[in-house]
Amino acid sequence: MAYVCPRCGGPVARDVSAGASILFGLVGALVSAAFGSLKCARCGEIDQSEFPPEVRSQMTRNSILMGVSGVVLFVVAITFLAQGS
Repeated sequence: MAYVCPRCGGPVARDVSAGASILFGLVGALVSAAFGSLKCARCGEIDQSEFPPEVRSQMTRNSILMGVSGVVLFVVAITFLAQGS
């Protein structure tokens, strides 16, 4: 899910926390990616306000979807584990 850098036109991706991914697995990776900062390989960190409004709304939708997916995955895993007891 790469976006286009408003400064140089290069690819922009969310900065995912390796610590959250290792500590909390897939749920941690999803939540970290949903709320991570945006980084361009050439320009570094980019503020969300630098993107056009339609791209910002797409980013917001994608963040909400990733966050909800992480919560749903967590609930499904807990439910599955509770069924086994």
